[in-house]
Amino acid sequence: MLRAARDQLWRLCRIGAGFLLLLAGLFLSLPGIPGPGVVLVVLSFGILSRDFKWAERWHTFLKQKAQDFINRRKMGKQQQEQTNGQQGPPQQ
Repeated sequence: MLRAARDQLWRLCRIGAGFLLLLAGLFLSLPGIPGPGVVLVVLSFGILSRDFKWAERWHTFLKQKAQDFINRRKMGKQQQEQTNGQQGPPQQ
């Protein structure tokens, strides 16, 4: 009985923290307000995904988009290095 109450209290705190981080992240994502808004939104979906299926879907979607962005940046740098290598050394 005591363990079930503790688990429910922990779940309630986790959900509350997740929604608090989500609201803070959305606020910090507004234009003109500095801060790590997007990071907090992704973190909040990670926390909420333990209890809500919709948050798990959003978390998976955002992680995939971030990975795609990282891969595109890596490919762009590799192409840029190859292009620079074909032109020869810079002349002074």
